[in-house]
Amino acid sequence: MSLGERHDESQVAPVQLVLLSGLAADASIFTPQKLAFPNLVIPSWPVPLPSDTLDTYGERLAKTLSSDATMIIGGASFGGIVALHLAKQLKPLAVLLIGSIQSPSELPRYARAARLLRHFVPLLPVRLLQWCIRPATSKLANRWLPHLSGLARQFRGSNPIVFKWSLQRILDWETAPVVTCPIFHIHGNRDGVLPIKYTKPGTVVAGGGHVISLTHPREVNEFIRDALQSDRLHPSS
Repeated sequence: MSLGERHDESQVAPVQLVLLSGLAADASIFTPQKLAFPNLVIPSWPVPLPSDTLDTYGERLAKTLSSDATMIIGGASFGGIVALHLAKQLKPLAVLLIGSIQSPSELPRYARAARLLRHFVPLLPVRLLQWCIRPATSKLANRWLPHLSGLARQFRGSNPIVFKWSLQRILDWETAPVVTCPIFHIHGNRDGVLPIKYTKPGTVVAGGGHVISLTHPREVNEFIRDALQSDRLHPSS
């Protein structure tokens, strides 16, 4: 079933849906969304150049996507931040933020306080940390601590080089890009990484943590369908 076909008795728009995973995680974070939207594109994270900013990285990432396609782009967590910068290149119909934020002013206090430490990020022993959190990715952990387990699985699936670069870009993010298309935002009210009190989402997931694409797929899928069908995409029609 394509994005332009009927799904759960809802008619969705015939556009390409592109979602970026969070903080260098892999495509598995959007497994439930891939099942609901088979035409979903989840780009892999290109290895960044040492000099890459969010804008230059977005320019290179944009070249890997079809520039001729009408699309909606979005992302989870850091992926949403990159999607905002990518929107400057691709001119999408809309941007979807899934447990993400719209500007640096919405970063939690701990992230803003940690900016002075961004130069030490390259020293992080990411491979060792990924090995240490293996117990948190077990089936038992996923059953009893789904929010923590989701974060752990996301971290374990990350490329250390991309993870360190992404973390540095979060810590030195100072200016939000100007996005002219509609922005749709869904957020968990129990998000401990990007607390909801610092941002203003249009849709709130009760009991949702940071990885709501996995822990609350029904709500996230419905959010995506609503965005695809929104009158805001075609205000003049």
